[in-house]
Amino acid sequence: MRRKFSSRQLVPIGEILDAALKRRGMAVKREETAVFKLWPQATGPQIALQTRPDGWRAGILFVRAASSVWVQQLHFMKEDIRQKLNSLAGKAVVRDIHFTVGHIAAAETGPGAASAGKTVLKERDKRMIAECTRRLADPELADVVKRVMKLEISRRRQSEERRPRSSAKKTSDTGLLR
Repeated sequence: MRRKFSSRQLVPIGEILDAALKRRGMAVKREETAVFKLWPQATGPQIALQTRPDGWRAGILFVRAASSVWVQQLHFMKEDIRQKLNSLAGKAVVRDIHFTVGHIAAAETGPGAASAGKTVLKERDKRMIAECTRRLADPELADVVKRVMKLEISRRRQSEERRPRSSAKKTSDTGLLR
């Protein structure tokens, strides 16, 4: 027997997707990702360089900080950060924030990395990255590939800047590095 669908009761696609994601347990993951992406905006570049969202459970955001000094300072700022995150999210998603000390790798510094001494990309680098990711159908995958390429180009430029120029000179007769 077929169901009769009424055209009078149209439901926005967002509500349908939310319900489907909740049934599959993915709504929490989507909220977690959104909160993690809002972290640098809510805290600012200085704090974002020293901290990293590390986990999410039942409205509690777990954040790794570079040192115990940062953990202590962040405890004083916790309520302001929580309110800012909820404001940016448009709803009350973060009930509490727990800070712990943990390693923050240099590669994790993200978008604020340029201000912390990272090499700024040249126009040709940006064009190459755009060209390489243009054909990727999945926008999330394209974003990840872009970030990896930017970090790798910056890392290579930094290592080139640190390497002394004289050690990279070739001798004219052997072609070997000195």
